[in-house]
Amino acid sequence: MKFFDHFRKKGSDQGIRRPADRQEKLWESVYETVRRLEITGYHAQYLDVCKQIWKEKVPASGQADTLQGELLRQVEKLSHEACDNGNVNWDEDFAWFCDFLQETFEKSHALDETRLEKTTELLRAIKRAGEYAADLSAGRIAEQDADPNRIAYTEDDLYEYLLDSVAIFALKHPQAIPYQPKDFLHR
Repeated sequence: MKFFDHFRKKGSDQGIRRPADRQEKLWESVYETVRRLEITGYHAQYLDVCKQIWKEKVPASGQADTLQGELLRQVEKLSHEACDNGNVNWDEDFAWFCDFLQETFEKSHALDETRLEKTTELLRAIKRAGEYAADLSAGRIAEQDADPNRIAYTEDDLYEYLLDSVAIFALKHPQAIPYQPKDFLHR
């Protein structure tokens, strides 16, 4: 079984062994970040808002032409890549999504301070995991040395939290905000 096959189905970090001899914590896995931020088991509260955005503002393919639709599309892309692919296809587009989402939320002042801090930390953790997965996929990390907890977060709670952040943004900005699709994005 290939290393990334572990992520083909949703799962958790239960049963995954961690090195017992780790002297100091040099990084925090996404699972640890989610637990520390008390996001574990989070269920979206604004699914109806997200469904409406998806139906009205996200095209069947390609980028959205509204910011609300594009934010939702990007969260869904990040979720799909982690949960369904174990971040095996991680590239600059996914990293850009994390940065763009974070910057948009920061500049919009739509989220309260606590939600903004948690959302920012979650996006950084997703990006960190994706970059680790990309290094593994490219052979810069040997499979026998890889730590599955660092590759992808495959539970829904994190992504539902981010979906609610998009919904809160959309509720604070009910009028469609134009978004210019980016030529450099291929996802």
